[in-house]
Amino acid sequence: MKRALILANGKSPSKLLFHNSMVYADWFVCADGGANTAARFGYTPDLIIGDLDSIEKETLKKFSSVKTIKLKDQNSTDLEKALTAVLRKKFKEIIVLGATGGRLDHAIGNLSALAKYSDRAHITFLDIEGIFISVDRILEMNLPAGTIISLLPLSRCTGVITRGLKWNLNGESLELGIRESTSNVMVTSPVTIKVKKGRMIAFVMANHTLIP
Repeated sequence: MKRALILANGKSPSKLLFHNSMVYADWFVCADGGANTAARFGYTPDLIIGDLDSIEKETLKKFSSVKTIKLKDQNSTDLEKALTAVLRKKFKEIIVLGATGGRLDHAIGNLSALAKYSDRAHITFLDIEGIFISVDRILEMNLPAGTIISLLPLSRCTGVITRGLKWNLNGESLELGIRESTSNVMVTSPVTIKVKKGRMIAFVMANHTLIP
């Protein structure tokens, strides 16, 4: 399956994480100021998109031959603009770097976008702390024993069932501010997470190289 890589303008990933992600990327998109990081690391994107209020003049000059789309729509974030561009290309596997860290409000908005578009593609956020994956009804992962997993409900999630964790759920409901499931521990592989209704994100404190 072809894979797209999006570099957002949050906290810059390590050069190693970026390089490892690029190895598997068939199409590379920078969301606005993410292009500054690409320039610093010496990689050229296939597309730059966003309102372009964060990209540096030197970066624009360096990437003058790269297709650049300026969209001033304030009803969507730069990451959403990039995700839309990738989805139009029919990619079903999307890796996003630089979506977390930095400003907390931006990170929350990006996590919301992860859940919003999860029914259209398999989207994974990677950073130096771990992996954010949207749970679209069912998620199965093969991870080492002892891996820490947190389930973050973005809306009321009902019928939540987990298997392979130290503290499994058996059809309970999770809702932000009422009940979450944080710092659980994987004991048997694979870990399975099922959600009957609602939008949920799984955060896995794991080495990013676990994502093939």
